Amino acid sequence: MTERTVSRRTLFTAALVLPMGACTPIADQFSSLFASKPKYTLSPRGDRLVRWLQNGGRDNMMAPEVMGMYGITNEGRDIPVKQFAEDGRDGRYVVSLVNIRKVHEFVFHRRQGEVLVFHHCDTSFGRIGSIRYPRNGKPVTVTDNAFADSDFQQQLAYWFDRLPGR
Repeated sequence: MTERTVSRRTLFTAALVLPMGACTPIADQFSSLFASKPKYTLSPRGDRLVRWLQNGGRDNMMAPEVMGMYGITNEGRDIPVKQFAEDGRDGRYVVSLVNIRKVHEFVFHRRQGEVLVFHHCDTSFGRIGSIRYPRNGKPVTVTDNAFADSDFQQQLAYWFDRLPGR
């Protein structure tokens, strides 16, 4: 007699599983188990904010000091951005769309008196870093996460209230 190299149980399991793999939702679930996740994802609000800035934002240049602390550089030159700026009740709010690394990134900042507070985030609004920049000083990374998260959420709420198509 000859020995089997593949058991009946394996063939039966394959016969059941292979047709299910052709279904798109199940195939996506299996492929997501083995594929690496992208670093930046575009949320629906992120997509709307990107389009709003691209269509109506003002072309502007940002100084490289703060952006360099986020790792966004343009060989020492100013960083090109699309930007909206408005005066709010508690300071001037600015949102900037940066695309210098071929990936959309947001930089939110607000002027409160003589201090600018910057927040860098991806398009799914995950805060990557925060910087405090006094008018006559040097930029410093914010180490107080509670303050940084609170201020970041206030700035997001300000711009989400103005975002068209909510």
